[in-house]
Amino acid sequence: MVTSGVLLGTLAAASRGFGTIEIRLVGQHIWEVLDGLASHPTDNSQVEKCVRAQIDELCARFPIYTK
Repeated sequence: MVTSGVLLGTLAAASRGFGTIEIRLVGQHIWEVLDGLASHPTDNSQVEKCVRAQIDELCARFPIYTK
């Protein structure tokens, strides 16, 4: 039996307030990292650093907890 693919739940993202635009952005960021790994299998740190910064910014716009 061969398994492949990635299953991502959107419940946590939706409860955080992400809409379809933000979910698509997350998907694009996942693709960027995977594409970077395919291009640079031994060192993808530049792509990962860039994506991390973008994800941090996205999450800052939709905080989990509000005071």
